[in-house]
Amino acid sequence: PEEFVQEARLLRRLMMRHPPANNQRTAALFISEGYYDALVQRLQRAYRERWEVMRAALAKHLPKAATTPSFGGTSFWLEGPASLDSDVLAREALSRGLVIEPGSAFFQAPKPPRNYMRLGISAIEAARIEPGIKLLADLIHGARR
Repeated sequence: PEEFVQEARLLRRLMMRHPPANNQRTAALFISEGYYDALVQRLQRAYRERWEVMRAALAKHLPKAATTPSFGGTSFWLEGPASLDSDVLAREALSRGLVIEPGSAFFQAPKPPRNYMRLGISAIEAARIEPGIKLLADLIHGARR
């Protein structure tokens, strides 16, 4: 009902007007003391290292599956063989400790392609990337048999 929507909007406006003052003050201190800039630089170095390790691992173990993004980022898109179902692959990978995102969730089509997947690098140590890609390659090649 229209009256309910209006009341809900008023309540939301009161609740979401601004973040709590202590959160604002903490963020302001974090930025003013230079910690934000230092954090961004550390993240850039870490992400660049992980991105390079991922690119090299994909080139070695899945050379036909990935196109290296030219803009960087924190994830890679892979295209598996047409017969591959990335939803099934994701479950199998997860049972072995490897997390991948099936690509079908990212398509608007009623019947999205099932052979795409997304691999993120922002939350994984660089040293764990290459062994994970090798495991993924083994799972993909095993699924094609």
